[in-house]
Amino acid sequence: MFALSGCAMTIPMSANDEAVCTVWRDVSWSKKDTDQTIVEVKQNNARRDGWCHGAK
Repeated sequence: MFALSGCAMTIPMSANDEAVCTVWRDVSWSKKDTDQTIVEVKQNNARRDGWCHGAK
């Protein structure tokens, strides 16, 4: 856990939408992923679209 924390980028809670959308990228999946993983990826991407494109 600690080894990975140095690579993480954090955003302050007061960050504006533009800053959030700059670092919050869409996630892709592979046909090797489970159905549950694909559902979660789609949910993440839908949340990003809602946040970054006005449907909050």
